[in-house]
Amino acid sequence: MRKVLMIMALLSIAAFASDPRLIVLGDDARLLINDYLEMWAYPGVIGDYEFVTGGSKTAGDDTDGWFGIVDEFDGNTYGLTINHNDYSHEVLFSPGGWGAILSLDFDKWAPTDTTTAKDMAIGLAWGTDVPFLADYSDLAFAVGYDKFSLDNDEVESSETDIMLGASLRGHGNDFFNLFPIITVGMNMNTADTTDINLQITDFYLDFGAGHNKKVADKTNLVFGVFTGLQSTSFGGDYEDVDSQMWISIPEITGGVEQEIGKWLILRAGAVSKTQYFSTGDFNQFTNSYETNFGVGLHWDNFMMDATITEGFLHDGPYMVGGVGNGFMGSLAATYNF
Repeated sequence: MRKVLMIMALLSIAAFASDPRLIVLGDDARLLINDYLEMWAYPGVIGDYEFVTGGSKTAGDDTDGWFGIVDEFDGNTYGLTINHNDYSHEVLFSPGGWGAILSLDFDKWAPTDTTTAKDMAIGLAWGTDVPFLADYSDLAFAVGYDKFSLDNDEVESSETDIMLGASLRGHGNDFFNLFPIITVGMNMNTADTTDINLQITDFYLDFGAGHNKKVADKTNLVFGVFTGLQSTSFGGDYEDVDSQMWISIPEITGGVEQEIGKWLILRAGAVSKTQYFSTGDFNQFTNSYETNFGVGLHWDNFMMDATITEGFLHDGPYMVGGVGNGFMGSLAATYNF
C-alpha cells in the first residue's frame, strides 16, 4: 500500500530541472532552490514557476511516468499533475504569498471473481514564507489519508493511514544558506481483519543544514547534513515487540553539477547514512552509501535530464542481448514558459 510522501522539503545552474536531477543530487527536495521540484516540499513557492514537464523513473516501465503543467493566469498560478507521487491527480494553486496542493487517488479492482479491492487516498499540503529564523523561511504543513480495503465471501480487511507533517527551511547568505531545516511528521497505521487489529504509529523528526550555491562560474554544489530520530510504537494485537527506534548520526546527502559548454551538464551525487537501531534488548549500528550519476541537456528554455548508473560508466552499453544497464534509466523533459 502506498505511503504518502511526507512533507518534511542561492543559485543553481539549471533553474528548471526534474526528478532525475533530484535523484542524483541526494533525493531531498528540501535542498533544492530555483527548481520546480521544491514546491512539493514547500508549496509556498508554487507561484515562482511556470512549466510543463513529463518523465519516467524506470526504463521500460510506463506505469511510473508522470505529466505536469503549472502556469499563471489572471494573477493566480494553477497547476495539474497526472500520476505524480502515486496520486492519479494533483491540483496546485497559488494566488501569491502562499500555495497549496490537493492530491487525489481512487482505485477499485477485482483480484479474483469473489474479491473486491479498493484504495482511496487524499492529501493536502499548504505553504508560505515567513520572516523567521533567517532572512526568511519557507513553512509548510501537510495532512494525508489513505484507506485500502479488501472484501470477499470469507473475510473483510482494511488498512488505514493518517499522516501529519510540517517543515521549516531558512534562507540566508552564509555557507549553509539553507538553515535551519527542521521537519517533523507522524503516521498512524491501523490494519483490521475479522479477528485481528494491528496499530503502528511512526514519529519522525530531523534537523539539518544545506548548501546550494555556485562554487565556481560553471560549478554548482548541493549538499545537506541531517541528524534525525524515528520512533515506531506497536499496539493492538502485536505481542512480540512494543517499540523500535532509529537515530541518524548523521545523514549526508548531495552532489555537484558541472556545466560543459552551452548545452551539457554533468552531475554526480551520493548519500551516506549512519544509523543506530534499537528494539527491546537488541541494538546495532549500520552504515550505507549510495552514488548516483546523471546528465542534463538544455537548449534555451528546454531541459532534458537523465540518470546514469555505475554499470554503464564501468562497462559501457549492452550491444547484444537486450539487457539494459541504466543509461538514461530515469528520464524527464521540461519546458519553462
